[in-house]
Amino acid sequence: MLHSHRFIALAGLALLLPLSALAASSDAADMSGRYVDMQRCMERTMGKNWQQRYEVELARNRWGATEPTGPSIDSAPLVVRMTDMRCRREVNIETEPRP
Repeated sequence: MLHSHRFIALAGLALLLPLSALAASSDAADMSGRYVDMQRCMERTMGKNWQQRYEVELARNRWGATEPTGPSIDSAPLVVRMTDMRCRREVNIETEPRP
């Protein structure tokens, strides 16, 4: 009887693990989408290739998206910093750490 309960518990755990992996995958896809939206917001306001024009260094973040590094955005012109802050707020990534 003890073995059957242990088996049921292990089987239940085995079912939960793929669900948690699926949830993590879904979170990553959601966050990656937010960063794509962030880049669109920046391009709408600052124009294409704004990163090169304002010499803003990009790096890959933990979600696999590229975004300005903290020091790079801190030293960017005020208009870039303000636009970045507004766009991050619009797509709900304002509390996410920068690379």
